[in-house]
Amino acid sequence: MRDKNRLPEEALLDSGGLPDSLLPEGGKVGPLRSESDYHNTLQGTPIHGLIASSTAEQAYQMNAITHTGTAKSEGIIITVDEDVIGNLSPQTFKGLIMLLTVATEQLPRENQITAEAILSKREITITLEDYMKACKVRDKKSAREQLNTIIRTIYGISLEWDETEWNRPEGKSRKVKERMHYTARIVDKIGVSAGENPVKGGKVKVTLTADMASYLAGAYIMPYPSALLTINTQYHPYSIPLGWKLCALYNMNYENPERRSRTTVATLMRAAKGIPRYEAISSTGQVYNRIIAPFDRDMQELVSAGVLSSYYYETPLGERIEGNKLGGLSYQEFSALYVRFELRGYPDQTPRIEAKQKRISAAISRAKKAAKKKETETGAPS
Repeated sequence: MRDKNRLPEEALLDSGGLPDSLLPEGGKVGPLRSESDYHNTLQGTPIHGLIASSTAEQAYQMNAITHTGTAKSEGIIITVDEDVIGNLSPQTFKGLIMLLTVATEQLPRENQITAEAILSKREITITLEDYMKACKVRDKKSAREQLNTIIRTIYGISLEWDETEWNRPEGKSRKVKERMHYTARIVDKIGVSAGENPVKGGKVKVTLTADMASYLAGAYIMPYPSALLTINTQYHPYSIPLGWKLCALYNMNYENPERRSRTTVATLMRAAKGIPRYEAISSTGQVYNRIIAPFDRDMQELVSAGVLSSYYYETPLGERIEGNKLGGLSYQEFSALYVRFELRGYPDQTPRIEAKQKRISAAISRAKKAAKKKETETGAPS
């Protein structure tokens, strides 16, 4: 649920967002120019759906007329230009997270949101140095090739989704819940002529589409560990979507210590569609080698990289299952397991929770005053 110009207080109970009051002076975060263990990034329905999607070309239904491929993921429709669909990779998602993190610095928030402010802040710059540092790429030539490919691929992606929002109808004082439909490219300009590489002079400039910039300006903010971007996606292709989903769940459920650190294997499998589907390989006898082992391997990498401090599996009855016992499980038994995890060094969200409670209390107080005023004016209970 989302409010394009902020959520009302009653909706904040489910938002899991980080208010601007927790941002450094001037509403800025230092995503790619600091040594912080965590950075803040804008996120929402289309971002979660894209990062959860499969990057396999065969996952997309090709259209010979439009020269695009289309796939569905977590309630969104992803359309990718044919000339870049083969370049989709978990590394693309790392570049997307970097782009969103810079956008979090720039886009207006709260009462600063205007059409003019959004349009003036939607150009995003990522330096080659920032990319190499964030993703631990040592070779400059390789880093430039990666970033060129990432930006061109993001430029070729369009997203379509529905969103429940709280909007204030014209002439009305209160917001109402509405179901909105969006269709938007992520970026509409990459600062170069056709055929040229986006990275020029050690940096790349992209421009968010007006629709995407407007959506993100009203989106929630989520902390994520910088260690997530350091993972080698060639060897651990599922670690990025798995880590992203765990961050989202932890942030969303922060106020409930039991719930925030516990999810199911099935939930994580849906968030990492690059992992082969059981239906596709059930007859091959390779369920462990192609699903269970790669899943656990990339969960282990989240610990090695410093994203998680720990994780383990347990049955619905609370019995702990060690990794060396996974080989004896069927797919149905494995997918029914719970995963208990802890993010390493997660920033304290107490100020955010306290600020949220104050806003809720203030909203209730305003509603009571408005009802009492109406009762006094009309002479009848409201």
